[in-house]
Amino acid sequence: TPTPTPRPSPSPTPDRVTPCPRITVQPQSAKTVRDGQPVSFGANIAGGDPKVMPTLLWSVNGGYIKEGQGSRQIQVDSTGAGSAQGRELKAEIWVGGYAPECSSLQASASIKIIPPATKFGEFGELPEKSVSENLEALANFLTQSQDNLYLFAYAGRKSDRGFAFNAIRKMKEELISKGIAPRRVIAIDGGFREEPLFDFWIVPQGAEPPRPSPTVNRNEIVYPKPPPSGRRPGS
Repeated sequence: TPTPTPRPSPSPTPDRVTPCPRITVQPQSAKTVRDGQPVSFGANIAGGDPKVMPTLLWSVNGGYIKEGQGSRQIQVDSTGAGSAQGRELKAEIWVGGYAPECSSLQASASIKIIPPATKFGEFGELPEKSVSENLEALANFLTQSQDNLYLFAYAGRKSDRGFAFNAIRKMKEELISKGIAPRRVIAIDGGFREEPLFDFWIVPQGAEPPRPSPTVNRNEIVYPKPPPSGRRPGS
């Protein structure tokens, strides 16, 4: 049997280069950061015409770009981004310089931002009806939010012993009766000020909590003496 004549194998067809690259954006590894902390985003450009030197333009929906505009990685100051919609910091990139058919080369990524604690309001000693009206407004706000409430009570120089403790306990019970979960109301005896004061803060989960700010040293306080047994005050 004659030996068959070998035939040359066809050369492999080179892969066709796709003129348009694939664009993705990757945020830093942390899933959430506090408002004001630095955040980095990086862009990955895969494929496309290798001869092209792309132009890059970044934008963010909150905070501001500190470094890297025009490059593949940016550093963002997230201050103020906690008030953005959804409490998310979104970075978006547009890439230019490629073929005309590559008209929509853009990508984005987001990271959750924890807003800072914000003061809801304060008031001093008020009639019981006025206190209830203030607590009603506060409860209505909290029912539309997932944030927590920090309530600081400050006794005045002339307040009776246990004034702050008894007042905030009563306020917390009233808020709970209006449907606010007990775990969401953190009531704290803040110490002493010249006059009684109640201070209310809205604190998102994970935010730095506020601290009490007394203005009178506890050692300076001299509690009023209770009236003699069997006698009414002022008699």
